[in-house]
Amino acid sequence: MNGADTTIYANLVSIMLSLGLMALVRKLKTKNAMEKRLFLLLLFLVFSMSIFYILCVYALTGDLPVGKTGALILYTVLEVLVTLFAFDWFVYVDYRIFHSVDHLKRNMKVLTVPVILVVVFNAVNFFTGWLFWFDDALEAHVTDFYVICDLVRLLYFIGSLVYLEIEKRKNKRLRFFSVKSFFIPWVFYVLLFYFTPYATAALGLSIGLALIYVQNINSLCYQDTETGFYNLLYLQELRRRIEKGDYELSSAIMYTLPEGDRRQMAKLIDDQLPEDCDTIRCGRDTVVTLASVKEKAPLHMLSEDVEMGFEEAKIPVSVTYALKKKKESETEFLDRFLENA
Repeated sequence: MNGADTTIYANLVSIMLSLGLMALVRKLKTKNAMEKRLFLLLLFLVFSMSIFYILCVYALTGDLPVGKTGALILYTVLEVLVTLFAFDWFVYVDYRIFHSVDHLKRNMKVLTVPVILVVVFNAVNFFTGWLFWFDDALEAHVTDFYVICDLVRLLYFIGSLVYLEIEKRKNKRLRFFSVKSFFIPWVFYVLLFYFTPYATAALGLSIGLALIYVQNINSLCYQDTETGFYNLLYLQELRRRIEKGDYELSSAIMYTLPEGDRRQMAKLIDDQLPEDCDTIRCGRDTVVTLASVKEKAPLHMLSEDVEMGFEEAKIPVSVTYALKKKKESETEFLDRFLENA
C-alpha cells in the first residue's frame, strides 16, 4: 500500500468515526448545551478535514485534474480548517473548565487575534505564495514563515493541555477530564503531520475526540439528569475517597425542595455555592451540599444566601446545615447527616 492509499483509508476511517461520534453526541442529554455545540463543531471540522485530505491526495496524484490552482485552493481550505480546529479546541477547553460564556467573552480578543492572522495569511498566500506553493509537478513547497504560522496552531493545542492541567489542580470538578488520555492522540497527530504529511492527522484527532467522549460519558454516569447535580452513584465514590483520606469533609447543607421545576431550583442553589462544593441529589426532594467550611458563621451565611435566592424567586425551600463534631470521623458525620436525607 503506497502513501496515497494510506492517507485515503486513514481518512475514510476518520470520517466514519467522526460521523458516528456526532450521532452519539447529539443524543447526549446534558445541561451544558454550549459545550455540546463546541464538541460537535470539533467533530464537524475533523470530518471536513478528512474529506479535504482525500481530495488533496486525488489532486496530487492526478486523479482529480484541478492543476496547481486547484491544489492550492484545496490545501488553503485544509489549512484554514486545521486552524479553526485549533481555535475551537482551545475555546472548548476553556468552556469545559469554567462553563462560562462570560469568561469566554472576556478572553475572546486574546484568543481570536492569532487565529485570524493565520487565516488571513492563508488567504493572502493564494496570491503571494509566501507560506506554501505547488510547482508544475504538483510538489508542495513551504517557507519558514509557514512553520511560524503552524507553531501558532500548536500553541493552541499544547497551551490548552497545560491550561487544563493547571486548572484541574484548583477545581476538583474537572477530575473526570483526564489530560493523559488524550495527550497521546495529540502527539500522534503532530508526529504524523510532520513525518508522514497528512496521512493520518485527522484520524489522530478523531481518536482523541473519541476518548474525550468516553470521559464525558463517564462523568455523566455520576450526574442526575434532572438537576445536573451529582447522584447517589457519585456519593458512593465520594465515600470511598473519604475512607482513603483523599477527601476532606467538615460541613454539609441540606435542601428540601418543594414541587416545581427541579432544573430552576438547581440553578438557584448552584449560583450561590463556591466551586469547591460537591452537591448531590439524594432523593426526589432532597439535595445535599458537602463542603469544607470549618466554622459555623460562614456556613450559616452560605445557607442563608441559598435561602435568599429562593425567596427572590418566590419558591419555598427548607435549608438545614451541620458541622462535623471534634471527635467525629468524616464518615460518621456523613452518615449522621444523611440519615435525615
